[in-house]
Amino acid sequence: MSYLQLCKLSFKHWRNDLRSSEKRLLVLATLLAALSMAMISSFSDRLTRTMEYRASELIAGDLTIFSSREINPEYASKAQELGMEVSKAMGFSTMAFANDKLQLVRVRAVDERYPLKGYNQVADEFYGQGTLLAQGPEKGNVWAEERILQKLSIDIGDTIEIGESEFLVERILQQDADRSGSLFSPFGRLLMSKADVPATGVVSEGSRLWYKQYFTGSESAISSLDEWLQPKLEKQERLRGITESQDNVGGALAKAQQYLSLSSLISVLLAAVAIALCAKQYSERHFNTAALLRCLGASSAQVRTIFIVKLALTALLGAVLGALIGYVLHFALLEVVKDILPKDLMDARWLPVLLSMLSAVAVLMLIALAPILNLNKVSPVRVLRRELAPQSVRANVFFIIAVAIMVGLAYLLSGSIKLAIVFVVGLALLLLVYGILSTLMLSALNKIQHKLPSFVQLGLTQLTRHQYYARSQVAAFAFIFTSVALIWIVRGDLFDNWQAQVPEGTPNHFAINILPDRKDAFAEALDNKGLAKSAFYPMVRGRLTHINGENVSDIYPDDEGPNALRRELNLTWSSELRKDESIQSGDWFDDTSVQNNGISIEEELARRLDVNVGDKVRFNIAGQEVETTIESLRSVKWENFRPNFYVVFADGVLNDFHHTYINSFYLPPTEGKWLVQLNQKFKAVTVIEIEQILNQVRDILAQTTIAVEAILMLVLLCALVLMFATLLSTLGLRKHEAALYRTFGANEAMIRRRIRAEYVTLAMLSSILALISFESISYALYLFVFNVGWAPHFALWIGVPALALLSILSSGFYANRDVLKASPRQLLQDIA
Repeated sequence: MSYLQLCKLSFKHWRNDLRSSEKRLLVLATLLAALSMAMISSFSDRLTRTMEYRASELIAGDLTIFSSREINPEYASKAQELGMEVSKAMGFSTMAFANDKLQLVRVRAVDERYPLKGYNQVADEFYGQGTLLAQGPEKGNVWAEERILQKLSIDIGDTIEIGESEFLVERILQQDADRSGSLFSPFGRLLMSKADVPATGVVSEGSRLWYKQYFTGSESAISSLDEWLQPKLEKQERLRGITESQDNVGGALAKAQQYLSLSSLISVLLAAVAIALCAKQYSERHFNTAALLRCLGASSAQVRTIFIVKLALTALLGAVLGALIGYVLHFALLEVVKDILPKDLMDARWLPVLLSMLSAVAVLMLIALAPILNLNKVSPVRVLRRELAPQSVRANVFFIIAVAIMVGLAYLLSGSIKLAIVFVVGLALLLLVYGILSTLMLSALNKIQHKLPSFVQLGLTQLTRHQYYARSQVAAFAFIFTSVALIWIVRGDLFDNWQAQVPEGTPNHFAINILPDRKDAFAEALDNKGLAKSAFYPMVRGRLTHINGENVSDIYPDDEGPNALRRELNLTWSSELRKDESIQSGDWFDDTSVQNNGISIEEELARRLDVNVGDKVRFNIAGQEVETTIESLRSVKWENFRPNFYVVFADGVLNDFHHTYINSFYLPPTEGKWLVQLNQKFKAVTVIEIEQILNQVRDILAQTTIAVEAILMLVLLCALVLMFATLLSTLGLRKHEAALYRTFGANEAMIRRRIRAEYVTLAMLSSILALISFESISYALYLFVFNVGWAPHFALWIGVPALALLSILSSGFYANRDVLKASPRQLLQDIA
């Protein structure tokens, strides 16, 4: 028989199989897998892309290139070829003059297209109501921060001299659209037109400048430009997006994407378990068909080909239908929650749909292939002896390949290899552990069965009669309830923990340059106003110059090193470790730390500098070289919007250097004018407002919370439907048992009682396993992935068993409704 003839025969058999409940069940499981993936992926894809778009407003574009040298114009030309918008800026520090006073300022000179995204927030009076403008200053005008005007004793409408030119101060700059860079620079920011730079005369050969290009466009164009730029970037050029440019907002966005991808991963894994159970049942129900084919002359290889083609057709039918239905349903979901979602959602893409199709096909083929290959081992003798079963193929290889594919899929969904491995490998191992534990639990309960209530004894009897299916169902249900519980805590504990970092009342102003002799008076002024404030942290500026005796310019030539080496760092000292920081390596300061000039470095900076505990690091502080010893590496929560430092010295090392203090406090938005009075009293103090950044982060949190709530409902629905499919996989056995019971005179009430006892016991065992695995996984997720504190979830110790009991009983009795109502004759006809 030719391959074409085999395919035709396979297609004919496949169409006939669609009339059978087993094939429909396998199609349904695949359809549900693709549907849930397509619906969740399309929904989360649009929402996460929208959040990225919103977050990119904080850096004035989708992508930026920063360089200490003039940027190659070829980059802008390529971007324009791709249909992207380009904006250029340059920056420098210079002196500004007015009223016989001078002040060092940071100038950002921008072109007429700046900003490509986001807004500059300006005001027409000191600490007045802000206005958002999607443009920069016109030629001849400048926008300056309040602290510059206060230092120079000028107001809006006055002139300010920069180099050889005078400019009109048109507006107060409250927030620049591009908020990358340090919030705590002691120098104010001034925005001017790029066309005015030549007239100032401050830029000449040898001037210390920085250059920046901003890009925005379609997602495909951004991706193409990113890919094109990577190999062409010079050593001093850095390509950045939102997640690389903002420690606070970028970190919030990255966590939001992790939470959403977590939900998508769980739906995929739920579908995989259901397909595995359905494929096993489908294979066993077709032993007779395979034996008949062998009797009619088909070879073992031909039988294998027929069933693999049929499996592929099943996969394609379920995957295509499911993905398309899921794509359509995601619009319905958006319509339901449209009032609480951003109004400018990104357009839907076909990529999540295609990935869902391919994923469903791959999951079905890999998971179902092992039991399907059993069919080519069926002996023709089975036609006469139905009890003969083929020897099962070793599924280890297929299992390993399936896990590898799932890890790859999880990586595509989440973008985090750590999250992918933790979930896929961890939950795959859990399924194996579930099988072992369920066997041990059934065995242990059977030994003490006589001590248990009669109702439980009856349930155990039902389960132990078919131990293989009992173990499979316990494992499947435990997996489902573990997954649902994990999604629930994402919505609950993790989001509460995350949002607690930026609650209402989070400090929205930073005060820097507080002189030591004015610190107490400044604190008293805040107290008299009744404002919540942070501690006062001493701050000394210094530049890192040597690592283990070697000059950093020799270690990192041509501006290759971390940004921390190209600027002065804000240094502090402390005798106590802050509550939201933790030591990752080494020990906190002790009595010998002052003698050793001990320091603690933030762990990520230490990684970039390739230094560790015990290394020597030298700083230049006010012209004096200070050799220090790294005594610890510590984690820092940059997203908490509190004063944070890369380097902390032991108390007593820097105390004699000239220093100022930094403090943060919360001021209600209606109290802006009070800041004018505060500044008049403390003229040396610089106050920086970050309310708009906080609002942006809160928006991201709120949108992510809404998304996870919606996805939670989808995963719950998916879990219930897959649970129903799992119960249907044993329907043949239940029909057989019910037929025997009814033949020997059992009534419907007795059969219902036995089924109820079995399902209650099943719910008890699966919920126990689910709670054990859930707490173990949540512990790993909290500590190693999301970096938050962990505690047992006692409420779920009641909620999970209740959910298991309710869902298994309701789904079980619905699945068995025909078994309970049918006559023995009908049941035996169905089995035949």
